[in-house]
Amino acid sequence: MQQFSYASVSTADASRLLIDVREILTEARHFNFEHQISGALYYADGHYFQCLEGDQATLDILLQKLHKDNRHHQIRLFQRKNIEKKQFQEWSMKFVGRQSPVKQALIDMGFSQFTPTQFTQDQADYLIRFLTRAQDTDFNELQRNAV
Repeated sequence: MQQFSYASVSTADASRLLIDVREILTEARHFNFEHQISGALYYADGHYFQCLEGDQATLDILLQKLHKDNRHHQIRLFQRKNIEKKQFQEWSMKFVGRQSPVKQALIDMGFSQFTPTQFTQDQADYLIRFLTRAQDTDFNELQRNAV
């Protein structure tokens, strides 16, 4: 079993952003459930950060899909690791909202905005630890707080 994470920049303008995030979550939850993949997604300040866990072959498929997805660009892949246990086992795709403990983690790392494409591997690992502890956010709450 493996885990990898990536950061990317959204291509959506403000009018399309909520639609893109909703579509990404819906597609990820469906595909991941069908293929025993787990993970977490965080979006803020025009950037995505996602951690994915599962078997190597399925993660390879997801990586190919990721590079073809025009909803984001400037993809930064972080280290792919062999893991014994999934950290996000309870979720096909956990979504963590902007107003979560992650915001404090970013401040702790010295970031005033969420720019994960600039993260080091250690910073990505630090963020993953916060994502494991953060609550899953209902998409309706996201809409109310307008990403």
